[in-house]
Amino acid sequence: MEYKDKMFLIDELKGQEFTDCKFVKCVFTGTNLRFTSFEKCIFHTCDFSSAVFDMTLFNNCAFPESKVSNIEFSQVQIKRCNFYRTVMKNCVLQQLRAGSKNDRKKFDLSHCVFEDADLSGAIFSLCELKFANFKSANLENVIFEKCNLKEANLMNANIAGTNFIDCKVEKTILNLESFIAFGNSKGFILEEPTIQL
Repeated sequence: MEYKDKMFLIDELKGQEFTDCKFVKCVFTGTNLRFTSFEKCIFHTCDFSSAVFDMTLFNNCAFPESKVSNIEFSQVQIKRCNFYRTVMKNCVLQQLRAGSKNDRKKFDLSHCVFEDADLSGAIFSLCELKFANFKSANLENVIFEKCNLKEANLMNANIAGTNFIDCKVEKTILNLESFIAFGNSKGFILEEPTIQL
């Protein structure tokens, strides 16, 4: 099913299940996505501003060039999603235990793609980011708190003002400039240059 140039009403998608759907230039502003699940869906150039996420699932979804800024993801499950060129400014990526407003639990974002995404000002708290791809992403002023960044790829990412607080950093890939700024003593490694023949 394909939805194009559609502005969804507040409760139109509440509790719905979508599989293999394509959403193009759709507006989810203020839409209630409580108990809504999306599997293998593509959201191309969509706007999720002020959408209400509550027990919402995104599994193997892609968000190319969509706007997902200023969203708090504590009630969202994200599995193997692709946020290539997605604008995710000032998002809070954390999970809370059921019935709690403060007690956090691990948020598994391993294998997610954030390549070329704008994540400036975002907060990743207690996130599993093993093998996550942040190549060429804007990570300016991003906070990674108690995250596992083992073998994550931050090659050519803008890490100006980025903070890594109590993170597991092992074989995490950086480009030369970033590597010099953070040093190899913290578990970062240099991306090996590609040789053209």
